[in-house]
Order: sequence, then C-alpha cells, then structure tokens
Amino acid sequence: MANYVNKEKRQIDFDPLQLPIIAIPEVMAVSFTPKSENALLIRITDVGLAFKTLKNPELFEGILEVRFNDINEEDDYWGLSQKEEHEMKLFNERHAAAIYSFLDHHANHGQIVVHCNAGVSRSSAVAMGIAEYYNDTPTLLKLKEIKRYLPNPRVLTVMRGEKFTSA
Repeated sequence: MANYVNKEKRQIDFDPLQLPIIAIPEVMAVSFTPKSENALLIRITDVGLAFKTLKNPELFEGILEVRFNDINEEDDYWGLSQKEEHEMKLFNERHAAAIYSFLDHHANHGQIVVHCNAGVSRSSAVAMGIAEYYNDTPTLLKLKEIKRYLPNPRVLTVMRGEKFTSA
C-alpha cells in the first residue's frame, strides 16, 4: 500500500478516503464517490449558509444536512458579541440526536462521509463521535492519526453524550 502524507508530513500507512468513516472538505464532498454501496453523507455548514450542489447525490443512500457554527469557546479569547450570540448556533444535543437518528434509520449503511466547509474541525469531530458511537476503535485511531483534523471540542463532547463546559 502507498504511504499517504498528512499536513505534518507524517506518513500514514492507509488511504484516509478508504476509511469506513471519513471527514472531508465541502469542495471534495460535492464530487466525492463513496467507497462502498449504501454510503451516507452528513453535510455541515454554518447557520444561514447554503450547501454547494452535489454532482451525484444518487451515490448516497441517505443525506443529512445539519447547520451549526464552528465555535470553540475555549479558544474564543474575545468572547462573542451580542450580534454573534444572537446569530450563531452552537452544536447541541439536538444536533447529535439528529445525526444518531439518521444513522439508526440507515442501519445497513456503507461508508459514512462527513463534510463541513474545510473538513477540519466540525466534520472530524462528528466522524470521531460516530466511530465512538459504533465502538469502531480501529477507525477512531486512524482518524486521530490524520493531523489535518482538529476536532471541535464542543462537538466531540456533545457527540459523546456529555455536557460541554468551557474552561
């Protein structure tokens, strides 16, 4: 198998696009061909933004669209303005429940593809949360090896069914 190089120039011995659960940027997702039949697509974007049009939506058994902003209070040094607090929607238990309900509804799914705008924070946290939900430790460990991923702590915590508290 070929070696794949991530952002840190660290070699990994697997093709990340072949994983059963993956996180990718929207620009890739719009034309992505899943690696299995019965694939699922979870699309994430900011509140108030539209998703880019998929070139081949028929390649997916199910598509879920979820809208929440990519906010991590731990790194928000200045705090949110009143306008931001009013307009922004943080990932919460209802989002996680919608994702798990979607997965349960498509129990015989193949590859799960998760995308957000950049494929770095929100989608990687959702992908890791899904791997934990299925107790898929091998996939979770491989997702953690991909240094491009910087999972949003709020999203990952809520996906685990825990209450998120900022420091």
